[in-house]
Amino acid sequence: MSLRSPLAALAIALALVPAAASAAPTRPAAARSAKPAAKAPARPAVDPAQAMAMMTKFFDRLFPVGPEPEPVRLAAARQMTMTMLPTGAYAEAMNGFVDRTAERMLDMSEADFAEMMPPSRPKKGEKAKLPSRVPLRTMLAEKEPNFDAKLAAGKAFARTMFGKVGGVMEPRFRDGLARAMARKFDAAQMAEINAFLATPTGAAYGRQMLGLWFEPEIMRGSFEAFPEMMKLFPELAKDAAAMEATIKDTDKGKGATEQK
Repeated sequence: MSLRSPLAALAIALALVPAAASAAPTRPAAARSAKPAAKAPARPAVDPAQAMAMMTKFFDRLFPVGPEPEPVRLAAARQMTMTMLPTGAYAEAMNGFVDRTAERMLDMSEADFAEMMPPSRPKKGEKAKLPSRVPLRTMLAEKEPNFDAKLAAGKAFARTMFGKVGGVMEPRFRDGLARAMARKFDAAQMAEINAFLATPTGAAYGRQMLGLWFEPEIMRGSFEAFPEMMKLFPELAKDAAAMEATIKDTDKGKGATEQK
């Protein structure tokens, strides 16, 4: 087992990405000047602005804007969503997920990776070597004296990135959530929901609502469903075959009708 596994590579990348630009080798000026002039980039087959406009039209057809909610209900829903999705909730959820995942990965060793992957055959004339039990974090720190600083820089970059992305996404998501809730719940129901959200427990729930979907237990629940879903495949294949037979029978009936 080597450090070339995907998970190990991801951990290394998280630690070393901040230094990638400064560590990239540079060529002498003479070598750079000897390089032939680069060709002008080819024009894209589809104009990006046109492609975006087409995607927007398609999106509008699939997810049309609903009727405008009643002003009173919309105002109550906006108050509700500010507690259910407070400013910074997206960045907090994503940063928590990334931090937990990176730390758990760095606590793993070559032996941990070896237990999850098929054993590799040693090369001819080479003795099999037992995988190390030393945590990945320790191994990387021994090879890179500034590992902790680079890891911290990578996490700081992630916090900045998710903060900026959340600043763009949250207001739009919050507005859509408010409009949807204003149509799904009447004024009395929203008053009850807002009364709960106004309590310390409700406020705590609102702060944690988005982050709950990134908790290990929920992630595990989704992953552990895969074996059961795979057992459904034979039954689903029969259903698909029945659907195809129905379509063929329909086509035959249509053809017979046209011949008459």
